[in-house]
Amino acid sequence: MHNRNNIPDEDRAPLLGSWTRWYVLMIVVLLLLIACFYWITKNYS
Repeated sequence: MHNRNNIPDEDRAPLLGSWTRWYVLMIVVLLLLIACFYWITKNYS
C-alpha cells in the first residue's frame, strides 16, 4: 500500500515519518552530547 508521497509503507521511517527528521534528530543529540562532555571536561578537570 502506498501513502500520498508514493513511498511504500515498509520504506517509511518509524515514528517521525521521514528519515531526514531522524538524521536531524541524531545530529542534534550528538551536538548536545558533545557540548555536555565539553562542559564536564572544563568544569571537572
